[in-house]
Amino acid sequence: MKILIVDDDPFLPRLLDIQLRNLRLKDRGFTGVTSLDRARPAVELLADADHDIGLLFCDLVMPEIDGIEFLRHLSDIGFRGGVVLLSGAGAATLKTAFAVGKAYGLNMVAYAEKPVPPDVLTHLLQAYRGDAPPSATITVDGIHKVLALQQTRILYQPIIDLASGRPAGFEALARLPVPGGRLALPTEFLPVLQHADGMAQLDWQVLLRVASDLPAVRELVDGAFVSVNVSASLAGTDGFPDRLSDLLATAGVPAGALRLEIQDADLGPGPDATLLANLARLAMQGVGLAVDRFGSGGLHPAALNGTPFDEVKIRIGAGAGNADEVAVAGKQEAFNALGTLAADHGLRCTAVAIESPEQWQACTRHGCARAQGFFIAPGLSIAELGHWLSEWAQPAGPVPADGT
Repeated sequence: MKILIVDDDPFLPRLLDIQLRNLRLKDRGFTGVTSLDRARPAVELLADADHDIGLLFCDLVMPEIDGIEFLRHLSDIGFRGGVVLLSGAGAATLKTAFAVGKAYGLNMVAYAEKPVPPDVLTHLLQAYRGDAPPSATITVDGIHKVLALQQTRILYQPIIDLASGRPAGFEALARLPVPGGRLALPTEFLPVLQHADGMAQLDWQVLLRVASDLPAVRELVDGAFVSVNVSASLAGTDGFPDRLSDLLATAGVPAGALRLEIQDADLGPGPDATLLANLARLAMQGVGLAVDRFGSGGLHPAALNGTPFDEVKIRIGAGAGNADEVAVAGKQEAFNALGTLAADHGLRCTAVAIESPEQWQACTRHGCARAQGFFIAPGLSIAELGHWLSEWAQPAGPVPADGT
């Protein structure tokens, strides 16, 4: 799936191409960027049923066919990909054109004034939701083959201690190679695995890879931890704490070097006894335990008492381009409330999905201990971590670098 830029300005498409490629598009499900300087050849390209364009960036002011007319043509040919409008004509014009695109039934993602700042561009990619699900090419058999061949790719996203401005650890991000030479994101392969009850197999393979990588990670950052998402289906199996303890001992790393983010744990009234016992044993061994997606699909705040968690991860709300200001304010208020609730229970709060300077400032203002997100760094290979660490700005805070 590719990105198409349609703009008659010879400079801005080149700039946008560089910015997009620096955002690690393959990790976001895109295989490349192409550009055209006229709307008419773009319509011809997108009218071909075999085109591979999933996201379109288009200018409004263009010769022959302007941006508004281009949107009508896109509707006529049934283009199903995402559309981002760009222009120097001003926010009011962009907002009107965006509404026109919606009226035409197009998958309008966002709009932005040119040139597009890197943090706004990151927001636009975050807002993109493809209409044609990439997971249609991802099968249970294909995923099991990847797991059997141990081809799971692990990237490490830095987690920053906000008090010192230094990396405290990293979150392990699983990626699976799929047909077409790209790496599939969790939003693509997790639904397939969950339907086939295959989460535990993937989780254990990720743990195996992380355990083997941990010595190298801790050489780069002394005392660093790695945080791993683990499903309740694995964490609640008999003997899981012992298997994990043996794995870490074999790797020669202490239990405190690993943190587990428990997914979909039901520890409300009448909790699963095996899962609760395993979590208690893991905490006794020194393994850190975090509630993932706190307040939005993970452990409910009311169930915190009597559990061994020491951290919650909270997604900060933010919008871009066409975001509704009331909705953004509501998300910010919810973020603040969840942070206060975590503090009341003595839990460390980590802000995730930090994508802009405003979000960075918000999480520092509201008592978060740690933060992670593309504003800081994307997921990186072990080889890339050393280069990123050499460029990280301390202690004033992050400066978005290539690939953020």
